[in-house]
Amino acid sequence: MREISGTTRIFPVIGWPVEQVKAPALFNAYFQRHDIDARVVPFKVPPQDYINAVRTLMAMDNVGGIFVSIPHKPMSVEAVDQPTPRALLAGSCNAIYKDDGGSVIGDLIDGEGFVRAFDRTLAGAPFDWTRAKALVVGSGGVGCAIAEALATRGIGEVAICDTRAEQAEALRARLQQAFPLCRVVLGQPVAEGYQLVVNCTPLGMHADDPMPIDLRGVSPDCVVADCGMKIEMSRLLTEAQARGCRIQKGKEMLIEQAPLYLERFGWPGVNSDDFRALEAL
Repeated sequence: MREISGTTRIFPVIGWPVEQVKAPALFNAYFQRHDIDARVVPFKVPPQDYINAVRTLMAMDNVGGIFVSIPHKPMSVEAVDQPTPRALLAGSCNAIYKDDGGSVIGDLIDGEGFVRAFDRTLAGAPFDWTRAKALVVGSGGVGCAIAEALATRGIGEVAICDTRAEQAEALRARLQQAFPLCRVVLGQPVAEGYQLVVNCTPLGMHADDPMPIDLRGVSPDCVVADCGMKIEMSRLLTEAQARGCRIQKGKEMLIEQAPLYLERFGWPGVNSDDFRALEAL
């Protein structure tokens, strides 16, 4: 592995907590394999210091961009010079980088990564997007991204569920206005009646966490996804698989959005298969 030097491009992963992040292992393995002088480093930054941390880091010439983890994605909209349209719509960013003019841009690529992973999960099986209903539990950064991406893809209905009622309603209203052909509603954390259910909450990061979604009555045709990555097979995924459902692990979203990060950080044309093959996974 290359030694870190004055020429190394540094890419912080900022979260609170940050112990659960998988990006350093994944991307550093990629950089090592391709002899790229770059390194991804986790930074544990509390919410009250986050915006100042982003602005300070992005003012450094050898910082090439920032990976944003929980719970900072919504605050990232304020931390950058220019959020992308989808970041503004969802109210979150998870990739921060500079454009050719030096402006700090914030984009939201979790959702696109999730949908690409979902296509792989389907493995060619039919999925009637215009008639399908999806339940997204959690309206934080990941939930916003996935709900927006599903509406963009043309899903018939998205139900948003969150204990923070005002936040969930604000997201619902923004999405409904932007996607009039998609029915956007508030829902309950119950899987029955949906073709896709997604856990976008921190529940599942610990083995003794309560179930984020009630699986009673779930159809075996339903795809159950968990965006958490600290525990690969969360209780939700284990029970869904036992009920005959297809499942999607959190790391699949990270793998599929890895090329999207690198494109924004200055390395276009990377395929997700390059990451899938890495032993770090």
